[in-house]
Amino acid sequence: MVRFGIVGTNTISEWFAGACRATDGRAEAVAVCSRDVGRARAFADKVGATDAFADLATMAESVDAVYIASPNGLHRDQAVLAAEAGRHVLVEKAMGASLSEVQSIFAAAERTGVVAMEAMRNVHTPAHHLIRDTLPRLGTLRHARFEKLQYSSRYDRFRAGEVMNAFDPTLGNSALADIGVYCLQPALDLFGAPRQTTGASLWLDNGFEAGGSLLLDYGTLVADLAYSKVASGLGPSVINGENASLVLDDPGELSRIVLHERGGAETVLLDGPQVSPADTMVFEVLDFVDQVDAGLTDPRWRDLSLLARQVMDDQLDRGAS
Repeated sequence: MVRFGIVGTNTISEWFAGACRATDGRAEAVAVCSRDVGRARAFADKVGATDAFADLATMAESVDAVYIASPNGLHRDQAVLAAEAGRHVLVEKAMGASLSEVQSIFAAAERTGVVAMEAMRNVHTPAHHLIRDTLPRLGTLRHARFEKLQYSSRYDRFRAGEVMNAFDPTLGNSALADIGVYCLQPALDLFGAPRQTTGASLWLDNGFEAGGSLLLDYGTLVADLAYSKVASGLGPSVINGENASLVLDDPGELSRIVLHERGGAETVLLDGPQVSPADTMVFEVLDFVDQVDAGLTDPRWRDLSLLARQVMDDQLDRGAS
């Protein structure tokens, strides 16, 4: 069993503790760290963890792995500290605020022989595996569109003049890193590295990247990714091949996948209840524990995180220039 210490006392951390409980004893959240030890204690009691700490280095001494769910701008330093203490690290997306930060996390893990992984839940789900397994039925892939347009629950407060962490670019936040990545990582995992990328972002007055469109050019396939934190979308996501198409309800929380053959036949491959992040986090935890048991970071997940961050940096640099 992998004993986790949690950094952060937010809703995502609560979901993570629940995901550990759903692993049938393979993982357990045993400690919580927060700058305010009283807050850490209260959250530990809430999620059933035993210990509470105000110092990450001290907590690392008592656990096998650290789950980091602090603001993005803190991820690199906290992950490197934990890795250098000999603890495995599972870092909530976005793993780092830049490619160099993500590289430094993996480098620290490699130096000390521990596992590092980005907690990017949707690419670890059975629904994502089902898409991968179904792609050959589509024939030669030609077009794909992944859409995740979500009006943030905090945007009204921003419009009223309050800049919350979710819209603060100084903390390493952006719509691409928060929302667009739910389109980007599945596309990269399914189709591989594009030969080039283009795109555009929309920006708020405080310099926050609030949405955009990202085009992945594969030569024989074009993938268009649309994302937003300031507008809601209605369209499904679609992967089109020469023989058939797949229609997906939501690349972030997949619950319905339908295969449409060119001749008109339709096959429902998945039709489940609407899922939430709390429902799907268990799969990333299990994949992480598998790597801990094997004693090796899986290059599939490492390379995916590095490639995604490189594409994100390129997109954000285009918009800022």
